[in-house]
Formats: sequence, C-alpha cells, structure tokens
Amino acid sequence: SDDRSLLPMQLQSSDSESSDVEAAATAAASRASGRNNVIVVSVLVTCCLALATVAAAALAWGPSPAPRRPQLRHLNEFDNALKGKGRAASHPGAYVTNSPETKLFQWGEPARSVQEAFDDTFPNGTGWQSVRFAEGGDTTWTPEAIVRWVDDELVHGADPFAAQGTGIVPVPFSAPGYAQCQLAPGQFVAYSRRQLCYIVAKSLMGCPTVGYNNGLLRFMDQKVDGTSIFVPSQEGEVPRLAGFGRAWWQQLTTCAADPGLASGGQGSLVLIAVSGPEEPSVNDVRNEAKKSFLSSAGLRVCRYDDGSDGSVPEGIEAVPEEGCRQPTAAGPGRDFMTGGLVGQAVVDITAGWLGGYINTNAAGIGGGQDERLMTYMPEVLTLAFFLSQAPGQWPQVRAPAWVLGARRLALGLDGTCRWDSRIELDSDLELTSDIVTVKLNDVEYDVSAASPFLGFYSKSQDWGGNPGLNRRNKDPGQRSVDPEVWYSFDQQVQAYYRAVSLSNYADELQPVLRELVKSLGTGPWGAGLWFGDSQIAFLASWIAHAAAKSTWDGTTLLPKGESLPLDYYIYSAFTENPSNQCFVHGSSKCQACLDRCAEKPLPESAFWLPEDYYMKPSSTFPCVVSQPDDCGTHGFEDVVEAYKHKRASDLWNDLVEALGKSNPDTSRSVFDILLDG
Repeated sequence: SDDRSLLPMQLQSSDSESSDVEAAATAAASRASGRNNVIVVSVLVTCCLALATVAAAALAWGPSPAPRRPQLRHLNEFDNALKGKGRAASHPGAYVTNSPETKLFQWGEPARSVQEAFDDTFPNGTGWQSVRFAEGGDTTWTPEAIVRWVDDELVHGADPFAAQGTGIVPVPFSAPGYAQCQLAPGQFVAYSRRQLCYIVAKSLMGCPTVGYNNGLLRFMDQKVDGTSIFVPSQEGEVPRLAGFGRAWWQQLTTCAADPGLASGGQGSLVLIAVSGPEEPSVNDVRNEAKKSFLSSAGLRVCRYDDGSDGSVPEGIEAVPEEGCRQPTAAGPGRDFMTGGLVGQAVVDITAGWLGGYINTNAAGIGGGQDERLMTYMPEVLTLAFFLSQAPGQWPQVRAPAWVLGARRLALGLDGTCRWDSRIELDSDLELTSDIVTVKLNDVEYDVSAASPFLGFYSKSQDWGGNPGLNRRNKDPGQRSVDPEVWYSFDQQVQAYYRAVSLSNYADELQPVLRELVKSLGTGPWGAGLWFGDSQIAFLASWIAHAAAKSTWDGTTLLPKGESLPLDYYIYSAFTENPSNQCFVHGSSKCQACLDRCAEKPLPESAFWLPEDYYMKPSSTFPCVVSQPDDCGTHGFEDVVEAYKHKRASDLWNDLVEALGKSNPDTSRSVFDILLDG
C-alpha cells in the first residue's frame, strides 16, 4: 500500500536518534514501494520499523527533555485524528476531514527565500500597504515586519503540521476514479488558519509538495501568454508577482496580526465542503417544492444603486440596513459582496469549479464576479487550488462548495466592482470579534462567522444564444422549459437546490452550517456571464430557496421557520452582464434602472464582456441598449404578491405551462406572460 493515513508519529522526540529512525523508516518504505517522490508506507512496514526501534532504543535513551513534537501515538488514535474524529480538545484547529483517506506529502526545497518572494511581488516595497489592525495589537505591518514574521515565526517556527509528521502536509484523497479534485462529492476538509498561511508561504517560496502536483503552486507560477480573454495583460506576467501575489501577502499579514496565531497558536479553522455524494433529481426537487410555501423562503430585497432611492416596494421585506447601504462617489456601500450583515453567506456565481476561469486570467483583478472574489478572499483561492492536482487548465475544487471561516480581507469590492482595483487591506478587519465556537464530531473549534461563502453555477453555463437578444431577455433559448434541454428552467431550479439544500452535505457538517450561516446573499445568479434571463433566474432562485429552506429549519441562531432568508440584491450595473438585472423591475422602475447604468457606466476595469456582447459598435459601453418594449409591465413585486401564499410547486407549474405555450414568442416579458396569460 502507498497510504500513510494510518502512519503513527515516528518517535518525534528532541533526540537526534529519533530523526535518524524516521529517516531510515522513510527510506525503507521508499525502497519497498519503488516510489521515492511520495512519502507513503504500509501500516505493516511502519509498525515493524517503529516497534523495533522502540525496543532497541528503550534502554539507551533514558530520561530526555520534553519533546518538541508529539510522542508515538496509538495507530487508531492517529487514524481517527486524520479522519476528523477523536482529536484532543487541547489541539484546536488541527487538520480535519471526513475523507476516508489522507496522504502525507513532503515539502520540497524552496526556489527562493521569504525576502526574495516578497521582493518579487513588491519590488523595492512598491505597492505595499503598511497597516495596523484594530483587533491585531500594536504592530504596524511594514515590509520588514511581515517578512520577519513569515520567515521567523511561520516558516521556521513551530511546524503547524507537527501532529501529522515532520516537514509534511496532509491532503485528503478522494474516492478512486474521482480525479477532478481531492474532495469527492460529500467530503470536506479543514485546515487551521496558521496551516493555511504556512501552505501559502511555502508555495510563494516555490516549495513543491513532492509527489502531489498541487494546483496552487502551478497557478502561482504560470506565465500569462498575453491573450487572456478576460483582461489585457503583458506576456510573461506571473500571478504571484502581481494582483494575486498581493492578495496572498495580505493573507499572510492578517495571519501575522491575528491574536489566535500568537505564540505558535493554530488560530481558527477554515473549512471547505463539496455537495454530494448524490445529486438530487429534478423530481426530488419538485417533490420538495410541493411541500414548501414560497413565503417560507424569507425573501428580502436590497435595491443597490438601481436608479431608485433604495426603497423596496410595499409588501416586500428589506435586507437589514447593516447589509444594504447605497454607494457614494467615494466608494462602495454595503451589499452581499462587501459584507456587513453577520452570517450572510456570499453566493459566488461561479463555473463548475471554484474561482471560475481565473486560471486563464491575467495576473490581477478581472473577469467575472467569482474571479474578483478570489482576490478579496484569498483563503478561498488557496483552498480551491491547493486541493486539486487535476491535469490541464482547471486544477480547482469542484462546485457546489461551501467555504466556512474565510474572511474578506480588503476594501473596495461590491457587486458593481467599480472600486475593486483598490484591494486595500481593511484595518478594521475582525480578527477576534468574528470568532464563534462550533462543534464538529463533538469537538469544539473556533471559526470566523463573518463571511460564509457558497460557490455554485447555473446549468446555463456556455449555453450560447444570440447576444443581441439574450442581454435584453429576448432569446427563446433563455425560456426553455423542455425537460430534455440541459439548460432548461427545471435544471436551473435543480442546480440552485443542490447547492443550497443542507441535506446535500455531510451529516456531521450540517450543524456547523446551521450555526454559522444566517442568510444567503445573492445578485443575478443565473443571469450573469452565462446570459440567462434575469426574470427566470429570480424565479428559479425563489422557488429553489423555498424548497431547500426547510432543510435549514431548527437553526440555533434563528427561530424555527425563519432560518436562512434569501437576500436578493438588485443592481443597475452588476459586474456581470451590467443592467440586465434591471428587467426584474416593471415599466418605469425598469427604465430608471437602465438609465442609471447608462448615466453612470462602469469603468472598463470593473467588468468583462465577450466582444460580441457589447451593444454599441466599437464601444466599451457595458450596459444593455434596450428597445421601447423591453421593460415589461410587471415587476418582481407583482409576482411576489401573487404567489407569496402559494406553494413553490404552484409557481413552478404555472411558469412551465405559460412559457410552454408562448415560446418562441418573446415579445412580452416572462413576468407579464406569467401574470397576464
């Protein structure tokens, strides 16, 4: 076997003889397996070597100083620790997973020093932002201070993976045959914040994981060829040297300032979990919709710079003010992308893998919403790439996936991305006040509750269509209700339900999600860069959320029946498909929203569109150029009023019937067809 998931600690005392024993055991195992690159040994060989050494050395060793590393532990105890079971409460934040197999990989030699890695990203300190955190003590993090901390305290300090071995990193290994990423459907893994920063630091130094071709190091060092479809770039640019490199150094800076990491502490946990193992069918979701009233979705709305004063229509609940403030000329307000509403999960409108097409991106901010989120939440970026060695362009964790405990580190990001080039470290970042204690497998862990993250995609990814029609919600393909069509309305509802339903995640993780996630914040999911109909996307979200919400009832944070509200944000100029979301409004409100985008168009840095999706020839104008009848009579509030006391299945059935009769005639809006017949 080449599995070290059952390998005990190999006599890790301060005695030099212990190190020799470990080296001998590893060498013997490598010779036996014929594979020198992966540190893997069979349980039988390891036990024999370890027990023989103990017997031989017992008389000679005698008393010794307190060990710097854990002593030999029982096989079952170590195995349970790797599986996330039985971890001692005195070691908070240790690696934990429900994957049945974990493998340990040695770090290779660095290609550069910490100082050289820093200088590569910030030549002569250019671009560095010295910062002192309100919750991080008295230190101002200058270039000298952060390099010293990373070098002395992190890289050459106490090994954060000492519980698993010396000089190694544990990685979950998914089920045989699942090669897309290290987490098979239904699996999760967590690293402590110190462990995650250690992975980043070692990777910035160019240290490979020997025998494991992790996507993080590959992404850090890839050279942009200058033909990125997302953002203009210079040939030869490297992510770790530019915007993404700055984000990773910001991550390291927050680790240095985090009181939880003081004196070698592990800090809080950062966890990633993928949906599964079984994908619910459309019929499964329909059955749940039959039992669910749309009112139970807890719909709340924020009108974010959509051509109004922000007031929501009568009968519609507003997102609380902490999560809905209008932007100013100076910068963003508050929306689901900036954060502010504690426990509100940010929905990442991603591709089939976290981070979307960032791996073909230029070395900096650009692309769609998901690519930009990766820069502002680099802990998500780190996990997404480190936990895959898939060949080709997409070595990333597959979606749908939750990330818990990650933080938004910088200021400047909102749904418009108008100011996102700032990437300014937030000196008021919560480093202690965001921490809550949760139980996972009856073991307590500290986790940040500030920014839960959920990445999932709509089934309309790459469906195509006519650009001039679908940006105006006028493409017949957007309105498909044919169950045999892979991007039809049924598939959109199923995709949302699959991602949000609590029952689609590991049983032991469900109480943790209930503790940390208080609401779900989203924009035009389904109608961004996959160019779906924004009205249909809203209806799919509302129906699926109502059906999935019942799986969240019973949360300890909210009364039963009020768990997981759907916080829906409406923009005149969302970063993806700007102003298309205006069509969820009716008549004059719709037109005011379209006018707002035209009056205040996004700068080129804030969005990306394929060339044939611009609606003015030879232009960088991002907004929809509408025609007189594009804005329908009815808005979303009319649909809510008509259906809020009905079951989710009623709206689903009525919509399918109405569109089935009307398509391919798209002269009227979906809402008008639904309500007026």
